[in-house]
Amino acid sequence: MSSFAYIIDIVKYVIGNWKSNQNITESLIWLDGISALRPKFSSDMTVILCLPFTDIAAFNQHLSDLALPIITGSQNVSHLPPGKHTGEITANMLSELISYCIVGHSERRRDFKETSEMVAQKTRQLLENSITPIVCLDLPYLDEQIKALFNADIDVSRCFFVYEPIAAIGTGKPVDPIDANHVAGQIAFLTDNAAPILYGGSVSQDNVASFVSQSKIDGVLVGTDSLEPTLFAGIISSLS
Repeated sequence: MSSFAYIIDIVKYVIGNWKSNQNITESLIWLDGISALRPKFSSDMTVILCLPFTDIAAFNQHLSDLALPIITGSQNVSHLPPGKHTGEITANMLSELISYCIVGHSERRRDFKETSEMVAQKTRQLLENSITPIVCLDLPYLDEQIKALFNADIDVSRCFFVYEPIAAIGTGKPVDPIDANHVAGQIAFLTDNAAPILYGGSVSQDNVASFVSQSKIDGVLVGTDSLEPTLFAGIISSLS
């Protein structure tokens, strides 16, 4: 089997994370841009784009008009159920808009002091509303972060997990793919080999194949390069 065919066989997920970028108008321009580029979406690939809350409804409508095989997600959710929680966006509110949601991103753990217990609460809220959690993890906290999920009786087989080394986020300096695969193997062991495991951190069209060709890595979480249609389309096409 050629290396090209091997990559195609194992690719599963490409997830974009826009973070706090793109207003509604910019998000629609992005969609038009990627539609014009016509990247080849492999039938073995699931492409997910995690948007700011404010973009989701308009993006979904235009996405439907363009008939692109992209699934929408969000980047955060409240750890609380519906109720008297001014300003919170609950999983119930999002359930009619998205299929996936990022939780536990290192930027939220750092900037908003989110604990692993809070991440577990968010994960539960998502699962109770039929939204797939994309749970971000990092060394040296894997045991503690995953233990919090089991302590909350989370069914980890209904989650995605992302190895997201802080030093690689937005720096243009990804970790070595072999090292990433080793950590993905640790996550697989700790989660009973029950769920997809992705790598995130300075993923680009130039290095994405080296990550998804690893035995324990089922896809990638893309930050900076998901903001530019040409770069994101390049990642998709390089795996198709």
